[in-house]
Order: sequence, then structure tokens, then C-alpha cells
Amino acid sequence: MNLFGIMGLFEMAMIFSLIIALYNLQQIKMTLKDKGYPVDLMTGWLRDYRQFKGLIVEEPDQKKKLDYQGTLNGLHFSLLGIVIFGMLMLRNHI
Repeated sequence: MNLFGIMGLFEMAMIFSLIIALYNLQQIKMTLKDKGYPVDLMTGWLRDYRQFKGLIVEEPDQKKKLDYQGTLNGLHFSLLGIVIFGMLMLRNHI
């Protein structure tokens, strides 16, 4: 039995990365909705991603622009974490 019981360290990191990615997606959807863009809860994630990137470019307020870029960077890093920890989990099971 390992330190975390049923789940190993890679599985915990993968779940944590997934939660952070979902949080950042939710922040993107909320921001777009507040700015008047059409947003659907379960679909259109790539459309929302593209619209959010466009919103960052068009935003005149530098502070908001940095906040939006931080959200986008958080999404990128959490998705990278999902890929890396997924590969480590597969390597560990093979």
C-alpha cells in the first residue's frame, strides 16, 4: 500500500491539474458572459478559447489584460500538467 492509499502521487497530480483546468475554463466562460459574448455551459470550449484570446488583444485596460492572460496561462499549464502526469501514469503502468 502506498502513501496515499488507493491513489498514487501521479493520480493525485492529474486530478489536481484537471480541477485547475476546469476552474480556468469556468473563469473564461464567466468573463465572456460578462462581456456579452454568447456562452453555453457544456459546449463551445474551443470557440470560447478563441474569443477569450481575442478579448485579451482588444482589452484596453492593462490590469484586466494581465488578469485575463493569467487565466489563460493557468489553463495552458494545467492542460500541460494533465498531459505530463497522464504520460507518467501510463509509463508507470507499462
